[in-house]
Amino acid sequence: MSVFDLVLDAVVFAWILYRQRRVRRVRLRFAKRVPILLSIVGLAQFVHFTESHSLGAGVTGIAIGSCVVGGAIFGAIRATSVRLMTMAKGVAAQASWLTIALWLVSIALHFAMSGFVSSLRGPVDVIAASALLYMAISLGAQNTVVHHRAIRYQMANYGPTVYAGTVDARSWEEPPD
Repeated sequence: MSVFDLVLDAVVFAWILYRQRRVRRVRLRFAKRVPILLSIVGLAQFVHFTESHSLGAGVTGIAIGSCVVGGAIFGAIRATSVRLMTMAKGVAAQASWLTIALWLVSIALHFAMSGFVSSLRGPVDVIAASALLYMAISLGAQNTVVHHRAIRYQMANYGPTVYAGTVDARSWEEPPD
């Protein structure tokens, strides 16, 4: 794991936390660009690490399992702590301080997997090499659950007629008269 990769991971994590605390409109068209971009970069980091380190099936399973299972579970749990609020043209979301704390706990638990890797005599750096992939999967899972919560929230507050008129490329614009 290079210093550049570690700095990149830290900067991305700080950026994710910053964006979580901002009040942002939730679009009806699911925004998947950021998780996909982070997944591609995270996967590239992980593959680059595996090219120079012998992992074995158990270590690879722990790293990938932590990313996929742990990331998805913690993303879904964190999504329930995101606050939804009504805006003039839709629904906004803002992460609570509990959400931020859950981010820190989930990252700490991902890094705690290095104890299992060590017990298998594998390179513990594999957990750091998979951190960006973990963040991407976890963010994608959180965004998916928040997106579904926002749709239910909007339908509960505005009814299905307003909802049906807003499902288009313009996202939350008012439906035409």
